[in-house]
Amino acid sequence: MTKKIVSFGDSFILGSEIPNNEHGDLAWPGLISDRLGVDYTTCAVAGCGNEAIAQQIYTYFHQHDKINTLAVINWTWSMRWDFHIKDRDVWVTLGPTCVPQKLFQHVDSEQAEKLINFYKTYTGESDMWNRYRSLQAIFSAQKFLETQNIPSIQTFMDTNLFCKHNNGDRLDHYRAFADPNWPTVSTISDLELLPESIRNELDADYNQKIVPGYVEILQDLVSPSMQTFEGQTFLEWSRSHGYPVTPAPGDHPLEQAHQHAAEIWIDHYQACLEKIGN
Repeated sequence: MTKKIVSFGDSFILGSEIPNNEHGDLAWPGLISDRLGVDYTTCAVAGCGNEAIAQQIYTYFHQHDKINTLAVINWTWSMRWDFHIKDRDVWVTLGPTCVPQKLFQHVDSEQAEKLINFYKTYTGESDMWNRYRSLQAIFSAQKFLETQNIPSIQTFMDTNLFCKHNNGDRLDHYRAFADPNWPTVSTISDLELLPESIRNELDADYNQKIVPGYVEILQDLVSPSMQTFEGQTFLEWSRSHGYPVTPAPGDHPLEQAHQHAAEIWIDHYQACLEKIGN
């Protein structure tokens, strides 16, 4: 039976900003599949949240055979929320960039405004809630893959998911906390080069709020299955190499980043595929 790669995630693993990439074949998993001569399918959906990504995994393997399949997953940001609209029996995703117009195909303008206001008021600003909910969704999907003996390669976009503190990403924390006279930083490595007095002041503020045990235990359960792009997320890695990225709020790496990502991952993908069926 032919071996295959199936990817799950959002627009980053779909490569939705790449021109002429209707079926996702020009994103890094598709490029690798082509070079290795194996079948490729993507279930990724642009703009979705982690609960939706978990649904992609369950739905695909409910409908398709798991034999000879390598699952490639890129988990997304925890501040995206997937809601089920009961009256329409449809799932929608809310996030920081969501506007009412994005929901009009599912709900009327009044309902769209209510949903977005609810998100902005109660969910999107709750870092604790975001982490707890996403980590639960990710852990349940990981256990499903494990119990079904489905090999997977998992990466992530949101470093805040695994931060042990409530202050989020270290770079974001620095930019919010920094004195105007402090140096400009672009990468995590730059933080290590700051004067000791500044680093101490940063650490003291950053470490003052520790995450609760119920979040930390999920972080410890989920993180061993996660891999990175040479120590970074796909977006961080793309920026650190100077690859073209679409303007904010999209921030999507383009062809060059996906092509280089295929180069750094291809040996690992091949090794995982070779183990399947052996």
